[in-house]
Amino acid sequence: MYYYSYTCEKLGSIEDINITKNKVRRLKKNEIRLKILAIGLNYVDYLMIKGSYQYKNKVPFIPGTEASGIIVEHTYAKKNLMNKKVLIHAKNGCFSEEVIVKIHQIELLDNAFPILKASCFYSSAITAYVSLIEKAKIKEGNVILISGASGGIGQACVELAKYLGAKVICIAGSNKKKVALKKIKADLILLENENIEKPIMDFTNNKGADIVLDINGHLKYENILRYVIWNGKYLIVGFTDNNITSIKTNYILIKGLEVLGIRAGEYMRRQTNTKRKKILKEIFDLAEKNILITKDYKIKNFDKLKEGLLKIKNRNTNGKIVITTNNYKKFKNE
Repeated sequence: MYYYSYTCEKLGSIEDINITKNKVRRLKKNEIRLKILAIGLNYVDYLMIKGSYQYKNKVPFIPGTEASGIIVEHTYAKKNLMNKKVLIHAKNGCFSEEVIVKIHQIELLDNAFPILKASCFYSSAITAYVSLIEKAKIKEGNVILISGASGGIGQACVELAKYLGAKVICIAGSNKKKVALKKIKADLILLENENIEKPIMDFTNNKGADIVLDINGHLKYENILRYVIWNGKYLIVGFTDNNITSIKTNYILIKGLEVLGIRAGEYMRRQTNTKRKKILKEIFDLAEKNILITKDYKIKNFDKLKEGLLKIKNRNTNGKIVITTNNYKKFKNE
């Protein structure tokens, strides 16, 4: 009665997480035991291991914020949960073959929802939805500029914006990433190391973008607030390593800008149960239309998890990286 997981014994480096053997414990009241089938890797996982994320786990801990799996045991009375497929969203515990969770940390899946896509769906979908619909209140015909657009969150935002009738300008880090963005029909794709001002202003008839969605902290390297229209919106979604910067308040004042911080997980936790259910229904409805589901993902085995995290840290990925466990192999063969 053992399972394997990655344990972070000290904060700092990806190299400091190692596979450990854990004894299965008995469930307490109102707990769920899941066999994890697939794990979605996220930049936030690296930040948590490093200790530079706003939420800090106490060491030792099992990292991992997103996965998919099957319920094999639970202690919730009057609930039919056995053998249900689920996606998991948590602050830790997902870099594992098994996890014990509370019911609020999972979403039950329709049997038709592909288990690999489920493992890397929730964080990107929720972030895109909260950013564009709840916060930016994007409208048909708006122009949105997205930095870090080739990752899982970026691609979800591009797809959702296009679905809602917006025009999308993307800033990408390489020609390979440009190719990925062309596949999902971004309207204009620019490289971050080129002069982007002229093509942006030409594309928008010298007006600029209605919304800037800064996923990777591009503002540190270039004042992209210059490309926002009067009364436009600048949304801060995240940063890459060590590139947190300051915002020039004169641009906020002169352009009448709205500056909005996006913490989609926290936003969902603070909603009423009714509002939360409404948002979840809408993102799953969009998923049925093939919107918000990650199309571009690479699959690696459980023992290659650290290798996948290093690729994310070094920005060497398009879309998402999915890690499969031995449970997934058994699940496929059944």
